[in-house]
Amino acid sequence: MLPRELVSAVTRIDPAQPAERLADPRQQAFQRAVAPLLGKAIHGEVLAKLTDGSFVVKVADVPARMQLPPGAQVGADVPMTLVALQPRATFQVGAQGPGGRAGFSEAGPPLPEGADPAKAPLAYREGAPVGRAAALLAQAGAAGALPLGADTNSATLSPTGKAIAGVLAAAARAETQQSAVVARTPALPAAGLEPAAIAQGLQQAVGKSGLFYESHVAEWARGARALSELATEPQQQAAREGAKPVALEPATAQFINLQLATQEQARLVWQGPIWPGQQMEWEVEREADGRQAGDDGDGGVWHSRLRLRFPELGELEADLSLTEGGLQVRFAAGSEDSASLLRRHAPELRAALEAAGTRLTAFDARSAGPATGERDE
Repeated sequence: MLPRELVSAVTRIDPAQPAERLADPRQQAFQRAVAPLLGKAIHGEVLAKLTDGSFVVKVADVPARMQLPPGAQVGADVPMTLVALQPRATFQVGAQGPGGRAGFSEAGPPLPEGADPAKAPLAYREGAPVGRAAALLAQAGAAGALPLGADTNSATLSPTGKAIAGVLAAAARAETQQSAVVARTPALPAAGLEPAAIAQGLQQAVGKSGLFYESHVAEWARGARALSELATEPQQQAAREGAKPVALEPATAQFINLQLATQEQARLVWQGPIWPGQQMEWEVEREADGRQAGDDGDGGVWHSRLRLRFPELGELEADLSLTEGGLQVRFAAGSEDSASLLRRHAPELRAALEAAGTRLTAFDARSAGPATGERDE
């Protein structure tokens, strides 16, 4: 269970919306198509405006759907720079100066014919914050300000910007994208352990995955972490075996890209055996609630999603939302019998959570089919 000081006040939970799949083939194809443009200043032609306010823009003969600054018109020529490819292609649009302000916009392939733009999964936001990869490139000089009337036939990358851009381009050229940490060894030695032991096992599985290796090295340099703790991480194990990772090698580039995406999205996906013979997919995501720095609490809601397959229950997905007010739990089971069994045991779950100091504020268990279960709120 997360410390209570890391969560915020309870908020209303809206109906679930379809999440964008970062491994979607159309999105991957689009990112591969624009990968050669990374770090380059180009011009985009506005082809159409959609009903949700986003635009279809032709970028080097590749159509893309993105949000443009206020006042954009169909037929206009827009200067832009591709500053990041992962987790989604991100462009710097416009520039600071007399002619306008620079902004950053995520982009994706145009919608299939007949699709409703207002219900599309991509979250197009005007004035979206700069992603981690884009910010690194911008700070390195890859996305310097471009006046609207400036010559944009070329752009200059700093050495740091070139290194980052090269890694992101190498990752984007891969046929399949690495979107999760894949564990080879079980997180727990056996099933049926106490909750504290399970929490510790999962914490170690994530902490020793290599995703946070550089920050752990920084902690060791400050004397806050023992060198022996680094020895269990993949980077140290590879070094002991004589391996020398090359940043532009596909596997290394994809892992670096996964590190950047994890930081940018505040989202982590772990896949592997939770104990011998039991596979699990686990997602953890922090959703900011708009609080300003310095406010009481951490200003976020924690979401966790578990996907497993049990011998008796079958396919099971658990969706949890943790706030300062309590925990909301929703199960999607593979059958109505499994969903009914979970509903019958809801009082035991409520009692166990209350004994641990957490209030169950919502419970729902239903089959993945059309039948719906009971709701306890």
